[in-house]
Amino acid sequence: MAPLMEQEYLQLARDNPNILCSDVPIEALEAAIDDLLEPSDFFREFLEAGHTQWLLQKHGRLPRSREQINTAIVMLWIRACRLHTSYVLNRPDPDWGKPFFSDEGLEI
Repeated sequence: MAPLMEQEYLQLARDNPNILCSDVPIEALEAAIDDLLEPSDFFREFLEAGHTQWLLQKHGRLPRSREQINTAIVMLWIRACRLHTSYVLNRPDPDWGKPFFSDEGLEI
């Protein structure tokens, strides 16, 4: 992904922490699968930006440790990979109506 696009997606994450899974641009979901072993640096930054903003909106503060945020990023990345697969296969996903940056109800 071009650096300018990365900056646009990072801003999208900061400005839209409650974006639904179904509304995340497919290009952002494609970035989830750039590295199949772990999230790329960009995608990790994208998820962290959105997740921390989601936490701030929900709680008014960051009630989590660095380790908890890292765990949430991994869970969100796994879901993003699944969402990408659902999109490519044109099949419904149970998370389409959920906030993309929320880790509520997700488990590793």
